[in-house]
Amino acid sequence: GADSSHESVDALEAAKALALSSGSVVAVSGAVDFITNGEQVVGASNGVPMMQKITATGCAVTALIAAFVAIEPSDALVAAACALAIFGLAGEIGMESSKGPASLRMHLIDTLYCLDEETVTSRVKIALRP
Repeated sequence: GADSSHESVDALEAAKALALSSGSVVAVSGAVDFITNGEQVVGASNGVPMMQKITATGCAVTALIAAFVAIEPSDALVAAACALAIFGLAGEIGMESSKGPASLRMHLIDTLYCLDEETVTSRVKIALRP
């Protein structure tokens, strides 16, 4: 998260244990977002550091994850990973027109609204991790 002084990979083992013990999908945000069901791990590496400076991006991406999981409840791992990657991609595209966190907030929302399939498939960075 925005106030973290640790890398997301540092929390990966704890996230895997929590996912296994709770039967849930757990996401850890950072330069690379890690999403796990306890057995599989997906990495999503879209985003820009300036997103950390915007209040409530965590709340917004959580809402997006919930929407994606509602559409694909049989594979919450993939749904959550896609939501995080697309949110990060919107931040990358939004940053191209932004000068700071206030304008990035606006451009992030506009980009989420305007994203198309071609942009997502050509620019999203998501992969199953060993």
